[in-house]
Formats: sequence, C-alpha cells, structure tokens
Amino acid sequence: MELTLLKDAMTTIPRFYEHNDANFMVVTAPPITFERFLFETVGWLSGTQVDGIICHMFTFGDVAPMYRSEMPGSKVVFPEKALSVNVWKQMKNIEAILSFDRDPWAAAIDLAHEQGKPFWGAMRFNDAHPLDYGMRSEFCLTHPEYRLGDRCGYPIHGPNPDGTISECLHLDYSIVEVRSHRLALIEDVCKSYDLDGFEWDFTRDFGHNYPRDSAAEGAGQITELMREARAILDRIGEQRGRPIELGVRVPGTPECCEKVGIEIERWIGDRIIDVATPSVYYDTTCELPFDRFVDMARDSTCRVYASVTEGVGPGRYRPPPKEAVRGAVLNAWRQKVDGINLFNFHHHENANRPEDKTLLSEIGDPATLAGRDKLYMIAGIGVPSQSRFFGAAYDTAHPHQLPAEIAVGQALSVRLPVGDDVRQARAERLLDSLTLILDLIEVTGKENLELRVNGASVPFEEGRFDTSDQYPWNWNGQRGHFSVTFDVTRFSEHFDLGDNEITLTLKDRPSDIHNPFQLYALRLWIRYRAVPMG
Repeated sequence: MELTLLKDAMTTIPRFYEHNDANFMVVTAPPITFERFLFETVGWLSGTQVDGIICHMFTFGDVAPMYRSEMPGSKVVFPEKALSVNVWKQMKNIEAILSFDRDPWAAAIDLAHEQGKPFWGAMRFNDAHPLDYGMRSEFCLTHPEYRLGDRCGYPIHGPNPDGTISECLHLDYSIVEVRSHRLALIEDVCKSYDLDGFEWDFTRDFGHNYPRDSAAEGAGQITELMREARAILDRIGEQRGRPIELGVRVPGTPECCEKVGIEIERWIGDRIIDVATPSVYYDTTCELPFDRFVDMARDSTCRVYASVTEGVGPGRYRPPPKEAVRGAVLNAWRQKVDGINLFNFHHHENANRPEDKTLLSEIGDPATLAGRDKLYMIAGIGVPSQSRFFGAAYDTAHPHQLPAEIAVGQALSVRLPVGDDVRQARAERLLDSLTLILDLIEVTGKENLELRVNGASVPFEEGRFDTSDQYPWNWNGQRGHFSVTFDVTRFSEHFDLGDNEITLTLKDRPSDIHNPFQLYALRLWIRYRAVPMG
C-alpha cells in the first residue's frame, strides 16, 4: 500500500506501528529525565522502519492519565508503600514527568511529527492489573460500588498470594457513570494533545465488563459506546481542522471477538473505526487468520494491522526468538494486511537483548524479511503456568492446535502456515537448512510412529531424540518428554508457501501406560545462507 498523506501533509499512513505500552515507566531508573522520555517514546525508533507510534498515556491497573489533567477523579492515587519495585519506579517517574517545565508528551508528539510519523494515544478498555503491578485512580477508589466484585459474569479470576480468590476489581460497564468516565478521558486526552489517533485496547481481560445478569446486553451497549467515542473524535477533529482516527486492538479471530461481545464486523461496516488490530494475548503466534479481518474490511475505509507477538512465546520461549517474530510477521504480510502493530516489544530492555532491536528494521516490509532465518511454531499459550489461567486460556486468546493427545491408531494433522518459499530458496541455493522439531509427551520408547509432510513420508527413525525444553518440570527427561529433531532439508520440495499439513500417526504403543501420548509443540526452523552455495 502506498503511503497516503493526511490533511496536514505532516504525517503518513504507516505500514509499521510501534505500540509502546509505557513499560519504560516501570523500567527506567527514576527519576526519568525529559531527554530520556523523548528517547523512550520517539527517539529510539529513529532510523528504523517504524513510521507510526502508538503510546499508552494512562497507568497500569487503571486508566489514570500520566499527563497533567484537571479532569475530576482522573488522578492516580499513589500507595503509601509500593507493593513492588516496578510500581515504585512508576510512581517516581510519573512524579518526574508531571514536574517538568515543558510538557513531555507534547514534545514527543512534536518530535514524531517532525519525523513525519503519526502519534496515537492509547488506553486499555478495562484494565485491572493487580496492585503489585499497577495503581488505582481517584474515580476507582472513591466508587467501590462501580466494581464488579462477586457479580462479575466472567468465570476466571486470579488468586491472591494465599490462594484465595478476591472479588473482581474490574469496572462495571453496565453503569452509565463508568461509561461516561471513560468517554470523558478519551475527550480529555484528545483535546489536550495534537494526537493523530486514539486506540482502545479490548484484549486486556475483556470478559470482565458486565455482571452476570446483564452480560447479554453488553455487546450492543459497547457498540453504542464506540459510536460515542467516534463522535467525540470527529467533533475534536473538525474543530482542529484534521481528523483523529479511532483504532482498536481486539482478539485475533472473529469467533473470539464474538464470544466476548465485540461486534468487530459492525464496527468496520458502520465506519466506526479506522483501524482494526487483531492480536494475540500474551503470546507469539504464526497462525492467526488476519485474512478474515482483511475480507471484512475489503469494502470499507478500515485498515487492518497485524499484532503477532506480546513479549512471550511461542510455547515456552520467553522472550520470543526474533526468528519466530519474523515468521509470524511474514505470514501476516502474506495475508494482505495493511501493516504491522508491534505491541509489548521491550524485552530488549527487560532481558538485555539489544540485538532484538534489529527487528525494527526488518518486519516493516516483507522484502526485508526475505532470506532471513525464521521459526514457524505451533504450540500452546505462551505462559500455561500463569496462575490466573487455571489451565485454560482467556477467551481473548486464540484457539491453539497444540498440545493434543494422540490415541493408538489415530492420525493428528497440524496446520503449519509458512511464509517462506523454501522450494525457491533451495533452487537458488540460498537455503542452508530446514529443521522440523516435534515435542512429544509421555514417550515410552516403544511407540510406532509415522510422520508425513503434505502427504510425503519422513522416516521417523532419522529423528534425533533430546530432552524437551518446551515442557515444564521435565528434569533430565525422566518423565518421557522429548524433542525429536529431523533434518528435512532434502524434503524441501514438499513444503508449500502457505498452509502445510504435518501429520503424526501413532500406530502402536504399550497398553499398560496410563498417561496419554501427546504432540506438545511443533517447530520448523528455516536457516539461510548469505550467498548462493553450489
């Protein structure tokens, strides 16, 4: 898609948004300086492919402005003693930015515009990070009756450190004052700053919005709320002489959106939103159906951006290998998305991996992903041991093909989308290796297994067994959790550009083992040479 100038001729429609959730406020050693603030919001992206910036301008745990606001009830309430170092840092850094002589947000927006990059403000729809990660606003603390408490219509709630389940801290959107407060915050931030857009994040604990007895009304009511937000942005945009766009982050499949009451097709069709970003939930994935959202938006003015990673996954990787991010992004580009929305990308700081910043100069264009190593992986949710999931993913997380049990006599087929043309790469002598890894659970060593790639047989006896690094509590592999690695370079002609069918058949297994045999994860590593080798 060609870059299209907006009315002010200062910014462009981006292909690559870097979506900053303001994690730098909990990482930077306080007090943050004015210069460091500009670097963290805009400066570090200079010279990369990033041509648009989205930044959360509100706190974790609630949505209190991290800017000077006179809106009643909006201010964050600092605890007497912070429950964690990251909250302590956030407190000190908020105090710092509110004390600057010059407004750092206004300066960051000006700097982005000088570079021709749109700058969007962002807010989570109904955030309730616990108090050891976030804080609460005056509005939330002075109105405990606005919280869902034990009336919440969503079944999953995280436990306290002592194992008890607390009442739901999320706000009740069936209450008109709650909806009005959120709309007022949107109006406040968009009137206060020269923003090019506003994004509402609907992936954060989205099911926690309505009590059980009124959950059925939620979808229609939230759509009306979206219409009101649209009207607010249109009114402000008309007053300033250029539009303010409205975008949303939503679950990564249409079914997930529908399940939690997000009428995304209506929002697109009725031109309520300008941007839809289907997203993962605390994971990295190569298998989201972005093309279905692209089809929804085909005859509309809405653009579709892909969000494929959120700092963890796929599987047990934490943070994600840059090769997995490349593969996920290339799959998204192949589905004709308008661009990439990179969210929660700060493990280069948290995990001290500065080399991961090279992704900022690779994933904004499919051409710069060509010939770079990839990992395509199908696995379970990125953090299966996270206590609040209780062994199950939130509804905002996409359905996962794996892990899956395989009974004797059963064939399990896994869809593996691959954005690289490995046949062409091998023909051009640029393909160095093609490696398929199966992570298997409860292996006795007496299984009779058959492996096929798009119908072509891969001899199972050629696999190399190692202890799996994907399954937790697998010390020395004594529980029979193994990875089996196959060099499938010579089978490259059987791998398709697009969807591939990997089929594992369990022909026989000892009958006196209770635990089921499972395919836990599947990985395809593609590695390239820098120059053709004959």
